[in-house]
Amino acid sequence: MNRVTAHIMYEMSLLVLLVSLIAVFYLAFEDPDAEVRDRLRSLRRPTVQDLKEQELSRPLADRVLKPVLGAIYEAVRRRTPTSVAKNLEQRLQRAGIQMDAGRFLGAKIMSATLGASLGLLIATAANVGGMEVSLLTGCLGVSGFILPDVWVSRRCSSRQMRFRKMLPDALDLLCVSVEAGLGFDGAVQKVSEKFPPPLSEEFSYFLREIRLGSPRPESLRRLADRVAIPEMQTFCAAVIQADQLGVSISRVLRVQSDQMRVTRKQRAEEQAMKAPVKMLFPLVFFIFPTIFIVILGPVMLNFMQIWRH
Repeated sequence: MNRVTAHIMYEMSLLVLLVSLIAVFYLAFEDPDAEVRDRLRSLRRPTVQDLKEQELSRPLADRVLKPVLGAIYEAVRRRTPTSVAKNLEQRLQRAGIQMDAGRFLGAKIMSATLGASLGLLIATAANVGGMEVSLLTGCLGVSGFILPDVWVSRRCSSRQMRFRKMLPDALDLLCVSVEAGLGFDGAVQKVSEKFPPPLSEEFSYFLREIRLGSPRPESLRRLADRVAIPEMQTFCAAVIQADQLGVSISRVLRVQSDQMRVTRKQRAEEQAMKAPVKMLFPLVFFIFPTIFIVILGPVMLNFMQIWRH
């Protein structure tokens, strides 16, 4: 490519890269309560002067970037199949991310655009040929499109691991609270106050649904679906069954607490048994060669000196 074309491509890729960076950072640091505050602010009757001052006092990103991104997210949401959007929202919910499917897909498109523009910028700066430009741009674009999914999966796994660690202790407190005379909802409230997120967040959301009139079995099923670990599903199923059959809830909680501790102990033993297998690769490829060099190195040097003489 000639110098003029390379210069134009460099400036265009730099512009696209800058716009994509602004969009991604705006999405990452956007206040989730901003929409609620805007709705509350719109309930009062402002004058024309108040509307003008209010519009001018808003940041430039809210006046320019937010409507454009909103239109993109809405267009993506309308063209997304319902089943895909539902599965994606379920994944986001399990990862603890307050975002709908259209916004997340829009973020993936912005991330792919950012990666493709970065690849174009690198290829233009390096002055490579057309095939290399397409390959680099395509690879970085696909990587940018996949990275949000990887981030969601890792966050979901980390969140489920924290649930598995906290759930036995939470069930102990739940059982003690019920045996002390509290009701089940009061015991759940006590657990949500004493434990850190994400356990407190999910139990608080469960109590909020109960207060809004949702039946307890339905709220427990939704809780099990949001957490998506076998321990929580077993616990919710046992509480639902005890509630339907009239069994003592404290006895069910005691059995579930003991079972959770046995399960956690078995999982720790399983991880300990996997440790030697996981250590085999670094031992063979990193530690053993070093030991062989330290032990056999002087011997080989002595043999070489002997053969020279």
